[in-house]
Amino acid sequence: MSQILYREEDLRRIIAELAAAIAAESSGRKLLLLGLLKGCQPFLGDLCRALSAYQLPLAIDYLRISSYVGTASSGRVKIGDLVPADSWQDYDVIVVDDIFDTGLTLVEVVRHLRDRGAANVKTCVLLCKEGCSRVALKPDYCGAVVPNAFIVGYGLDYNEQYRELPYIRVLGAGDEG
Repeated sequence: MSQILYREEDLRRIIAELAAAIAAESSGRKLLLLGLLKGCQPFLGDLCRALSAYQLPLAIDYLRISSYVGTASSGRVKIGDLVPADSWQDYDVIVVDDIFDTGLTLVEVVRHLRDRGAANVKTCVLLCKEGCSRVALKPDYCGAVVPNAFIVGYGLDYNEQYRELPYIRVLGAGDEG
């Protein structure tokens, strides 16, 4: 088995810290947590539960995104149906993603939201990959830094495998079969 980077208890601690940071910076307006599918699902669910301790008014929505082919970013971000603009005008939007790698996904999503009238858009990622960003944008909230390797588990996949793992690990050489 390849190296485990974050166990369940580590993830709970990281997410609690992210929730505290979001709550501390909350403007008092309603939050719209916009999760990027599919990888964000476990993270977004746990983040919502952690935020519930702060009794912030929040809503959740999802956006289907794809940019990977196998273990490499394709360099192109495909954005699915965007939620209707009227659903975020009264909210502070926080785009929630599993990992910040090249940064292309978040740049495109933030641009689309702003082009459609979202005034206050922030970004929250569970993991930031070391030294891979190809954009100026940096996530507003980043839970932890991971090495420049292919990471799986807790929503992160390799060809739709390993999303169900309750921990995060580096994809091992024998895992790609």
